[in-house]
Amino acid sequence: MDTILLCGGHMDDPFVLDCIENINPDCIIGVDRGLEFCYRNRIVPQYILGDFDSIRPEVIEWYREQKEIPIREYKPEKDATDTRMGLELALKLGSDRIFLLGATGGRLDHYMGNLQSLMVPAMSGKEAWILDEQNAMTVLSCSRTIKKECAFGKYISFFSMGDEVRGITLSGFKYPLKDYDMTNFDGIGVSNELAKDTALVEFRQGFLLMVMSKDK
Repeated sequence: MDTILLCGGHMDDPFVLDCIENINPDCIIGVDRGLEFCYRNRIVPQYILGDFDSIRPEVIEWYREQKEIPIREYKPEKDATDTRMGLELALKLGSDRIFLLGATGGRLDHYMGNLQSLMVPAMSGKEAWILDEQNAMTVLSCSRTIKKECAFGKYISFFSMGDEVRGITLSGFKYPLKDYDMTNFDGIGVSNELAKDTALVEFRQGFLLMVMSKDK
């Protein structure tokens, strides 16, 4: 099951609409200010959640009138971000792949919270991506094969999402690694590139943030 979360960060409408068309998700969840994007593009999500303190009243009222849409409203004073709660809902619904759109841009604290939230599906063995016009980010919980034809951009970077990722081996990359232990202070994983049509990311332990990027 593929699920898209439409979040409250920066939205490039043509890019996001292309993503929705290409992914063709089984479920769309409108997350708080992401409803503004839904409203102007006449998208009706399967679920809506948030505290709705940052959207125009007429937007949420229009969706309240669509009686068939479950709406989960929270107080602004809460212990988790709207995106985090959206991810947890997507997992509860049985999603295997989750795509976060509108999860970058704007406030850095929200972006960092969204980035950390990628650990929630990773710890459950599920796949989640943050996508924008320049980047595709996911947290790997196990080894992964990467095909050049499927790569998002020219550059691929790797970061530890915990204290350490042990035994990283990068094969088929411009800058290979062999059995390397990466800490969260490391910069060695930044701006690598694929050197072969198929590359392999292997590691024994930990969670590895993979960022695929391209220049504008």
